[in-house]
Amino acid sequence: MAGQVAIVTGGSQGIGLATVAAFAGHGLQVAAVARDRGRLDEAIASLHPDHRGRVVSVAADVRDEAEVAAAVQGVVDRFGRIDVLVNSAGVSMSARRRLADTTPEEWHRLIDTNLTGTYLMCRAVLPHLERAPAGWILNVQSTGAWRSTPGASLYAATKFGVRALTEALVEEYRNSSIRVTSVSPGPVDTTIWSHKLEPPSEAQRALMLRPADIAEIFLWLLDRPAHLHIPDITVTPWGGGRS
Repeated sequence: MAGQVAIVTGGSQGIGLATVAAFAGHGLQVAAVARDRGRLDEAIASLHPDHRGRVVSVAADVRDEAEVAAAVQGVVDRFGRIDVLVNSAGVSMSARRRLADTTPEEWHRLIDTNLTGTYLMCRAVLPHLERAPAGWILNVQSTGAWRSTPGASLYAATKFGVRALTEALVEEYRNSSIRVTSVSPGPVDTTIWSHKLEPPSEAQRALMLRPADIAEIFLWLLDRPAHLHIPDITVTPWGGGRS
């Protein structure tokens, strides 16, 4: 993995930041992408001093086609290649609501980041992955991509969409040098819960997965032999946590 170049969206917090840290710690050059330049720079400054030099901050909104294109081209101009794309940027519903009680504004907020953002990043990066000796696309899904629950219709729709996009890419690039895998976590203890109208308790959050758990799965996937492909890894809390 040393010397490979990875783009990680949502790189200023949560799973994205944990992935940036894990990749840099294993010798990858990492472009951490997020909308808020200040928060992104603070996040990178929090990394281990030996790893910061392998991380660059890229301020871009994954919902915006022009910003995505400029971000990807900037990475190529700097490093000359892209080997790995991790689509980690995502948003959730502020509370569980029946479909009839949701708003088009919330629908677009979730769709634009979770699904359109994943599409735009894949579309921009794929031509560069095709020129790499081997390439990876790693999409963060959710257990909600496989089983919807009451009150989560909008979120589930976006994650089902990412699942469909991922499965289509698997078929389009089967037997090529590009592998496409999704990771579908159950609840992960990130700041996303702080934005809920009724945040979970500390005891409930203690039962959740950690962002580093997902980052370690990504590292494990990157280390698999080239003849092996894993379409999806579903991971849930154990010992009381429920997906």
